[in-house]
Parts: sequence; structure tokens; C-alpha cells
Amino acid sequence: MALAAPTRTLALLRSSLALRAERARGTVPLLPVGTWLLLAPVLVASAAILGLLGFVFWLSFVEIQGGVPSTVYSLRNYAALLSDPLVGQALANTAGFTVVALVVAIAIGLPLAWLVERTDLPGKTAIWTALSFSLLIPGFMTAMGWLFLLHPRIGAINVLLMQAFGLSEAPLPVTTVVGMGWVQGLTLAPLFFVMTATSFRAMNPALEEAAQVSGAPLWQTMRWVALPLMRPAILAATLYMATIGIGAFDVPAIIGLSNRIFTFSTFLFFKANPMEGLPDYGLPAAFGAFMIVVALVLSWLYTTVLRRARRFEVVTGKAYRPRLVELKGWAVLAWLFVGGYVLLAQVAPFLLVVWAALLPYLQPVSPAALPLLSLANFQKVPWPLVARGAQNTVLVALLVPSLVVGISVAFSWIVLRSKLRGRLVFDTVAFLPHAVPGIIFAIGAVFLALFVLRGIVPLYGTVALIVLVYTVGWLSFGTRVVNSSLIQIHPELEEAGAVAGAGTLTALRRILLPLLRPSLLSAWLWIALLCFRELTMAVLLFSPQSVTLPLVIWSLWLSGTFTQAAAVTLVVIACLVPLMVLYFYVGRRLDSEAYR
Repeated sequence: MALAAPTRTLALLRSSLALRAERARGTVPLLPVGTWLLLAPVLVASAAILGLLGFVFWLSFVEIQGGVPSTVYSLRNYAALLSDPLVGQALANTAGFTVVALVVAIAIGLPLAWLVERTDLPGKTAIWTALSFSLLIPGFMTAMGWLFLLHPRIGAINVLLMQAFGLSEAPLPVTTVVGMGWVQGLTLAPLFFVMTATSFRAMNPALEEAAQVSGAPLWQTMRWVALPLMRPAILAATLYMATIGIGAFDVPAIIGLSNRIFTFSTFLFFKANPMEGLPDYGLPAAFGAFMIVVALVLSWLYTTVLRRARRFEVVTGKAYRPRLVELKGWAVLAWLFVGGYVLLAQVAPFLLVVWAALLPYLQPVSPAALPLLSLANFQKVPWPLVARGAQNTVLVALLVPSLVVGISVAFSWIVLRSKLRGRLVFDTVAFLPHAVPGIIFAIGAVFLALFVLRGIVPLYGTVALIVLVYTVGWLSFGTRVVNSSLIQIHPELEEAGAVAGAGTLTALRRILLPLLRPSLLSAWLWIALLCFRELTMAVLLFSPQSVTLPLVIWSLWLSGTFTQAAAVTLVVIACLVPLMVLYFYVGRRLDSEAYR
């Protein structure tokens, strides 16, 4: 009996080798029915991604007459793009906004990653948890909080400074490109932390120890040894976040749009939804086509950095032994740095949103305003609209993660397991939503629904259109998660299943999906959480019937009812907290199962 299991294993291995030999001779069909069934959603999703981007390019060459595309093709939209003074301003603001956001994110995220992974700082689990929560806090909440904090007229800090020093103007106005970049940088710092922490964790400390033995102090060791070794990870994270900064909408819209400080995303929104006259779709299409090229260049740089990263691998075999830097008395300063970030990025904005939600009208924090605090705003909130938004948001949060995870599994299987020629093209297509700002896909979907599909499939202004664009926008994230997990599963398991009579779909259902379950569940929950905070893509897609909770907040803010917008923001946060707790609980359970 003791030899039964090894004998069975050897038989399966022989059968697996025989199956490989049959495939090499061409006696086994290369494309069974299961492969075609998995290829179908891949082809549909690829067509959707390329179709939306291609439609933006097509519309950029079409002359718009009476608010609709004509049959005349020219470069008039690009000429208008070059002559519009707002375009140059938007480009300059976008560049400044993105650079400031990156500087702030790096200045905060990089030291945090070093403190957590390379030092003996206590309470690292709490830091990871706090920073992970920061990733899920809606950007519009942070923007609203900082606007209440540093508004030129009613911002709590500016009012206090003007009264204390007798100033006639606000010394720290947030309604500038630098102010918007500061707020966006606070929201991106946790992402930079996550993307660089693993590289710090994998770095061989022997090189740093050698520098210190040679007499180099800690700061010189960081400058000449650690940071050069971290350069690929830092560059990759910077390029990744640059694409986010280019397409960001929530922070520039909440802080800058009312002051006519346009960035790329708010300019597109302004042109597609003008206060007067017909929308000018040609100019946004031309601008979107230009930014697609910029995004693809950034994506090429990103992949180039990743390809060259192998030259910086310094973890080698048994010689690797992690050693932490002892902070000793500096631990207090380190915790002050961590606490200061949490205060600025989470606590202060949240408290200011609570303050605004309890007041009848916006006013600075002061003892005189305390008697005015009440729950009246929650009674004035248009609850039917909020209920409709909540219903649509829940529907989107159920459909989008399921579609993304299912299509991602099909993409990854086709790319990593099938024998199709040119299958790597599908992986490149799936990466495009990562490289191109999501608002461009939203623009393409709106144009397509308005001018092509309106008489065939009435998608414009429906929840289905939002689900479509969200699915396309987050497909790159899903495929990256599934790819990284599927690579770790050896194909011999599926080949053994094939020998036992299992087809492609049966092997996928009985072998791969159970092994992929932790990654799939984690990705599903993460995308569901993103549905509750997404505003950038939805702002161009919604109608009164397809409104989501973030869009309810945006509508109230745009109409000037800031206190009611703050009240609904608290409702969204209340909805997010249970999902966040579930996400961390599931993640911890899955991690514990992985180590058993």
C-alpha cells in the first residue's frame, strides 16, 4: 500500500509525457471546444478595448456639425486643439499637477516603505492596515476635506492664520495646481508604498553592511547603495502613478473646476458637458487621441524599466539573510512621521467632512459654530436619488468584479496555457487599460453609444454602459493578478487531469480555479471596493437613471449644496467600512491558509 501513491504518480507522469509527445506529433487537436469557449470572451473583450480606443481616434478626424459627426474628414479638430487657449493651460496644469503629486507621493511613500521593511519599527501591521485603508478612501472625500481645511475664504487653517497674523489673503490656498497636486500626492503615497515595499523587502542587506563596515554613515549608504538598487522599482512606480495623475478627475474636479483650473480630465468633462451651447465632441476626441499616444509612451517606458530590472537582482541563494536597521531613539520620530501622514491624509479630511455635514452652511471651525451642529443636512438630502445611486452602485459592484475576474481567467489561460500563435498579443491588449487613462475609455464609450449604437442597442445613459467601461478599465488589473498566480501552477496538473479524461473546462473548474481561489477572491473584493469610490470614468457616463453614489455626491457638489454632499459622503464611507473589514478579514484568512 505504501507504494500505491508513488506508482500512481509515476503513471500519471508517463501519461503526461505521452500526451506531450502526441501533441508534438500533431495527433491531438490544438483547439478543442473548451479552448474556443475561453477564447470567445477574450476576443470580445479585446474588440471592446481596441474598438473604444479606435473610435476615439476616428472621431478625432471627423468634423462635428450641429453636435453630431459628419461625413467630412479633416484635421480641423487638431487645429482647434492647438488654437484653444484652454488646451495649453490644461496641459501645463496637468503636467504641474502630476509632477507635484509624484513628488509628494515619493517623499512620503518611499520613507514609509523603508521604515516598514528595513527597520525594527514596532507596529508594522498597524501601518500596513492604515495605508491599505488609505488606498480605499475615495479621492473626492480627501479633496473635500482639504478644501474645507485650506479654502481661501472659509478654510479652517487659512482663517486661523489670517486672524492670527492680520493677513488680507489666505497664505495657504489649496485652489492652485500645487494645492491639487499636494492632495493627489497624499492619495497616491500608499500606492507608492505598496509598490516599493516588496523591493525593499527583497534587497540583500549584505551590500549595505559592506558600506557601513567601510565607514559610510546611514544616509550615505542609502544614497549610494540602497537607492541605486531601488531605481527600477522607483521608476516603475513613478511611471505607473504618472498615468494615474494624467487621468485623475476627482481631486481636480472638486478643488479646481469651480476656479477654472483645468487639467486633462476636467477639460474633457467641460467640453463634453458645456454650460451653454452644444457639446464639442471633436476637440475632446483629438485631445484624447493625443493623450493615448502619451500614455502609450509612458507604458513603453514602464515595460522597458521592468525588462532592465533583472540587472539589479541582488538576492542570491543562501547568502541572503535579512537584517533590520535598529532605530533606537529615532523610532519616536519615525512614528511621528507615520502619524503625521495618517493625520493629514485620513483623519483631518474626514473630520472636516463630518464638520461640514453637521452645519447648515459652510463656515470655519470655531466655538461659535458649535451650537449650529445638527443632523438637518441628513434630512435635506434627496434620499430617493441616494437610494437609486445605492441600488445602481450595488449592482455595479456585483457585476463588474465578476465580469473582470471571469474574463481575466480566460485571458490568462489563453496567454499562458494555450498553444495559439500570437497569443501574447492578447496580453498586450489586456495591458492597454492600465496604460491609457480610464476617462478616455469613457469618452470612447459615450461617443460609440451616441453615434453608432443608439439606434441598435440603447446603451447611452444606462447602468450597462457603466458596467462595460468599468470592466474594460479594470481588466488589466485582473489579468495581472491572475497571471501572477497561474504562472506558479505547473501545467502537469492539468495534463494529469486530461489523462484522467478531464476536458479543458473540467480541468479549469476542478483543478485551476480551486488553486486560484485566493487570488480571485482578493481581486473580486478589491474591484468591488473600487466601484464604491470610482468617479473619473462614471462622470461622463451617467444619467439620472444610472447615477451611482459617487455621482450623487458630485451632483450635489456641482449644484452648490456642499453640506449635503458631505453628508452623502459619510453615507458612502459607512458603506465602505464593512467591505473594507471583509476585504482585510478574507485576505488574512487566505494568507493563513497559504502558510498551512
